[in-house]
Amino acid sequence: MLALRYLVVDDSPTVRLTIRQALTQEKVPSDMVAEAATASEAIAAFDRDHPDVVFLDVSLTEGASAPSKAGPVLNLLPPSRPAPQGGNDVARYMIARDPNITVVVCTGNAADDPRVRELIKGGAFQLLQKPIRLSQIREVLRQVQAERSGSPSPG
Repeated sequence: MLALRYLVVDDSPTVRLTIRQALTQEKVPSDMVAEAATASEAIAAFDRDHPDVVFLDVSLTEGASAPSKAGPVLNLLPPSRPAPQGGNDVARYMIARDPNITVVVCTGNAADDPRVRELIKGGAFQLLQKPIRLSQIREVLRQVQAERSGSPSPG
């Protein structure tokens, strides 16, 4: 299995945990997985960790409505750039900086939602419909591995 770096971006701790469990089952070391709950955290984690694969919630919020125990969210982007507003902004930022990144869209929205269509049109690798099951994530991981290694996807 290729040693890939992963970033799990979702405002739901349950979804992040489910994806982490699938990664663990697929023998991905925990130090190869980063998490983010907001758009700003996702950008910071992307810039810091340079992931190969991102599981990205299309309906990601900035989390401003829920106070954080850790304090206010810091905008780590230069002041000249507006803060990302959601999953699509995060995806555009990441793909512009790394066209080889694999983006897996996680959403509870319908596949015909304009935000989902935009991400798929923009190069998203796969769509995972919420509620996400471990078996779905594991299958996507196998597909990502096959695509990145240049071999056909197992059945």
